Amino acid sequence: MTASPRDSASPRPGLAWGRGCQPALSAVLLFAGSTVVLSLLFSAVAHPFVQLEWWRVFRRCVSISAFLSLWWLTRLRERRPLTSYGLAPSPAGKRQLRFGLLLGACGLAVMLGLGLASGTCRVDISPDRVKLWRTVAGFLPAALLVGLLEELVFRGYLLQRMLPCSRPGALVLSSAAYALVHLKHPTMTLLTWMELGGLFLFGMVLAYSYFVTGQLWLAVGLHSSLAYGARVNKVVVSFQDSSIGWLVGTSRLVNGLAGWMALAAIAGIIGWWAKRGMGGATHGTN
Repeated sequence: MTASPRDSASPRPGLAWGRGCQPALSAVLLFAGSTVVLSLLFSAVAHPFVQLEWWRVFRRCVSISAFLSLWWLTRLRERRPLTSYGLAPSPAGKRQLRFGLLLGACGLAVMLGLGLASGTCRVDISPDRVKLWRTVAGFLPAALLVGLLEELVFRGYLLQRMLPCSRPGALVLSSAAYALVHLKHPTMTLLTWMELGGLFLFGMVLAYSYFVTGQLWLAVGLHSSLAYGARVNKVVVSFQDSSIGWLVGTSRLVNGLAGWMALAAIAGIIGWWAKRGMGGATHGTN
């Protein structure tokens, strides 16, 4: 009987370079290599047919390639269901998903409210009504799918596979990988570095939600909400003063100090919620 990630990679404080580290690293390297090769192949095929820089095409191919690599390694090579990485169906999982969605929505509302009150942004609804409603309504299922697939990859496979080596190392490396994959501009400016920092912090918060619940459901809900907000705000909000982007950020949400503080507050709320047992943590259920 194949052991689950929770059995073979239990996140124990102080664990460093445990006995399962070498096979864990081999699995992660195989996953990374497969993802890179597939991304290069897909981007080479797609690039001549789209009006985008190769970097943008490659970055978009990474998400598809990562999921295909995950499916190949999990279903065909390891002979296990994807749900074993933290998506066990349960009443607690449903509560965690709902809380994650609500927490993300509240965080977006607070950031928007602060932006409007301070005058750093204003409501600016796109005159293109087709694009507006296609984004507002059409991106709802897409955001849920993005949250689900990316959590399976980053907090499911990568984080849990690296836990036998080192819990802090797994946390840092999986969050760094998440940040790099989501970086939109290869040119390094102050806002680019702040975007990387915000994405890294967001990855840490999502990993923390996994540690305190033992499942990915809360992370999926939170990730989906913020992914939806980051897409929709581009057609309903405009930022007025780019000179203070380091403070308020842009449509990327996490590339300003205000977004960082919001993420820190969300982490605190998750910890409080979990300690009160309100989510019904499901450690060891998968």
